[in-house]
Amino acid sequence: MISVYPNAEPMLIDSHLHLDPSGGVTAAEAVARLTQEMCQCEMRRAVVLHLQWQPWPVEEFAEAVNGQPHLIGFVNVDPTQDGAVEALNAAVAMGFRGVKLHPRLQGYRPDDPRCVAVTRRAGTLGFPVIIDCFPDGRWLMAGLNVMQYARLACEAPETRIVVAHAAGHYCMELLMLAKRIPNLWWDISFSWLYYEGPVIESMAWCMKSARYEKVLFGTDYPDRRLAESVGRSLDLLKSFHVDEEARDKLLWKNAKLLLGL
Repeated sequence: MISVYPNAEPMLIDSHLHLDPSGGVTAAEAVARLTQEMCQCEMRRAVVLHLQWQPWPVEEFAEAVNGQPHLIGFVNVDPTQDGAVEALNAAVAMGFRGVKLHPRLQGYRPDDPRCVAVTRRAGTLGFPVIIDCFPDGRWLMAGLNVMQYARLACEAPETRIVVAHAAGHYCMELLMLAKRIPNLWWDISFSWLYYEGPVIESMAWCMKSARYEKVLFGTDYPDRRLAESVGRSLDLLKSFHVDEEARDKLLWKNAKLLLGL
């Protein structure tokens, strides 16, 4: 990867990625593949998000991910399932350090009382929560909106909540809410390389308006290979004249703060 900045390669912490199940690999093999790609990008740490529909049992995922010092596992919990709150106790025992919520694909509203209960429990455990917020057709048809995420954060004020994908083309609304809600964070995974034109310009403005606080870099790997995601992301940051101090907040300093590294 060729640097677009004059100094050495920046430190990198990816705050939002997954294991790649392609080829029918075991979780351990997927971790080995991810580690190789991380080394190519000089990526120091990564938050690896478990998903219930992946081909590995959660125990296999946990064993493969949570024993690796460079990986931080977040467990996917479906708040609509019986025993969802209690499942977090098992997640602690398996070495997970955060929670992944996916209302768009698992079919619930972020401000559903069951989701609030899981999020509050995560906070008592010291777990951050990363919650999907990509406004595709499914998200829109389900009647989801950014205010539901804000209400979740207000109902669970002790929990650090990361709204994933910067709410896509609703990034402006998310920014204004995050400015007023201390525990509401956001990441730019997927959206940063998915959109073009006015939306990506708005997202860049949102990061600048937030002074690059409470915003995290993520790739959503395996959406793209890590080298491609990192290279294109750095190119975009340079095209928007993001200085190195702000870039470092986005690429690793904010993640260290969120994760307590």
